[in-house]
Amino acid sequence: MAGKDRGASKIVKVAAAEFTAGAARKSQIPPEAGPEIAFAGRSNVGKSSLLNMMLARKGLARTSRTPGCTRQINFFDIAISGGPELVFVDLPGYGYAKVSKTESREWKKLLEDYLRERTTLEAVVVLVDARRGIEQEELDLVEFLGLRQGLPVFIAVTKLDKLTRSAQKPCVSAIARAAGVSVVGTSAETGAGREELWSRLLSVTTHRARDDGKTV
Repeated sequence: MAGKDRGASKIVKVAAAEFTAGAARKSQIPPEAGPEIAFAGRSNVGKSSLLNMMLARKGLARTSRTPGCTRQINFFDIAISGGPELVFVDLPGYGYAKVSKTESREWKKLLEDYLRERTTLEAVVVLVDARRGIEQEELDLVEFLGLRQGLPVFIAVTKLDKLTRSAQKPCVSAIARAAGVSVVGTSAETGAGREELWSRLLSVTTHRARDDGKTV
């Protein structure tokens, strides 16, 4: 799982990807449209780098040397060559940013309301730094997402290239055992895990579209 993309022979090509909206308040969240896939993780987990890797764009999702700079929910319209149109949702980072307790509570409510209520949300990817392993905040988030019955949850283990090759598979396996959800090892530096994660996400959206009687 850490070294090879299982069953990922097809390379996903992103035909178009653009930032469409940023929401710092619930009233700014755009109307529900296409299927959404949300990405959540600690402020310094490498979320922007993973999104740019997935979209094959260098600077679409902003990266920063100062964790916690993203203070809104960002929406990106995505078109897959020969595939569906999706919305990627970049959720604000948590667990590091130096903000007031009031602002932290506001972020928490904004995220939780979105995750609970958004009917077009079809999957959530929780990011975990390979060097830190899974911590209580990530476990709490996975548990919270589990309350929404039928919502697929995946973990993307980031920065896998920072570990020795012999340590990669045990790291991914340990996180999978702790979280009890599907886990993919990734690296924005090497591109590892891109096709496997895409395969799982597209499988979810295709399956749901068929269940809804839509054509993909």
